Amino acid sequence: MASFGLQQRTASVTHVEERPGCSSRCLQLIQGHWHTRAHGARGVATASERRRVAPLRPSAASTDVVCFDDSHELKGRQAAAAPPALDKVGVLLLNLGGPETLKDVKPFLFNLFADPEIIRLPQAVQFIQPLLASIISTLRAPKSAEGYKAIGGGSPLRKITDDQAYALATALRAKGQAANVYVGMRYWHPYTEEALEHIKRDGVTRLVILPLYPQFSISTSGSSLRLLESLFKSDRALKQLRHTVIPSWYQRRGYVCAMADLIVQELRKFKDVPSVEVFFSAHGVPKSYVEEAGDPYKEEMEECVRLIMEEVRTRGFNNTHTLAYQSRVGPAEWLKPYTDDSIRELGRRGVKSLLAVPISFVSEHIETLEEIDMEYRELAEESGIHNWGRVPALNTNTAFIDDLADAVLEALPYVGCLAGPTDSLVPLGDLEMLLQAYDRERRALPSPVVMWEWGWTKSAETWNGRIAMLAIIIILVLEASSGQSILKNLIWAE
Repeated sequence: MASFGLQQRTASVTHVEERPGCSSRCLQLIQGHWHTRAHGARGVATASERRRVAPLRPSAASTDVVCFDDSHELKGRQAAAAPPALDKVGVLLLNLGGPETLKDVKPFLFNLFADPEIIRLPQAVQFIQPLLASIISTLRAPKSAEGYKAIGGGSPLRKITDDQAYALATALRAKGQAANVYVGMRYWHPYTEEALEHIKRDGVTRLVILPLYPQFSISTSGSSLRLLESLFKSDRALKQLRHTVIPSWYQRRGYVCAMADLIVQELRKFKDVPSVEVFFSAHGVPKSYVEEAGDPYKEEMEECVRLIMEEVRTRGFNNTHTLAYQSRVGPAEWLKPYTDDSIRELGRRGVKSLLAVPISFVSEHIETLEEIDMEYRELAEESGIHNWGRVPALNTNTAFIDDLADAVLEALPYVGCLAGPTDSLVPLGDLEMLLQAYDRERRALPSPVVMWEWGWTKSAETWNGRIAMLAIIIILVLEASSGQSILKNLIWAE
């Protein structure tokens, strides 16, 4: 796996010590301040609550970092701790990953469904998760492969993310900060584990972890951070690596303006601009994540859309807009309104022109190129919406990359210290501290795909039996139609 950027030898480094520099007293005060000032009763602030404490924060374009410490303790540490002779800065970009060829589709899906953040099983039967992931990936692979075939035979996500890494390293160097930028994918190459091995080999001394998801969610950034947490805890070298996390950045001025630029650019292509509905389509998450677990995704998404539309209006465009959620799977209820239902409703209301805005995606991939461009466009035409436009993903947009570079520079001085309060619902900070703070109000999460209820209740026994019988029937049908032993292949497949 390639990293992008240069390394720079420096005589001195301004930084905050990792855990020695952020004492237990510091952590307690920060967590208490973040919880009481930026959170409501359930542990997640509402938009109105965060606006009420707005005087405590800087503008959306900056990061306000607070590290409580006694002045005499800080002076003593500054005198005793000499900065390293060689300062190597690294940036780790986190993303989902995607199959690069049609042959990759099935193993990619296996990795996805083998993630306990995606499908949660009762602890007593977690050992069957690999088998379950094999069955689901086998059943879903043919349909998924059709989608990837329609966009050229594979996901462009790796190439685009590599391009973003190179552009970010270039932007940082132009601002006077040499840095290596690494790419770590959650479910495909280059895996997060591969990226961390390169980071260790390169001798990075300060690391900024930057998920390429503007809004934080348990199922995206959260899953990647959980993996990182386990990898950091199990590796002696990584335990000593001074690092910080930027969990979400939807509110940054540069990102908001970059999105507004693209929207205005596409609006001008319509003949009747005022009649165009600006349609934000975001990736969905299970409703229970938000209502039961306090996932800030919905709150951040709504505020993100509000900020972008405010910026669009300052440029003289007063179009109405809709926010909807796509890509739901399984029988569980996901965030509403759903994208397909919303398109049909707009058609019934007489809307004839629609500009689709993929809001939770910063790179083109199957959900923009196939789901939005093909499936939803066809649905829009069937619903009477004949004038269609789509805002491209940011990819390596200059304003967007420049703002990410600023975010990295703002985070660097605070490696190892929890930041807050900011305009983000999730604080910037050290990985372990961040997850500790978030976990204080986190409940056990239900699966987005409801598998079964475990236990000896009558209802549980009924459903366990039905699902087991359904699984057996499916396997028998597959075996009968293919002439092969599916179960044997699943168990012994490498």
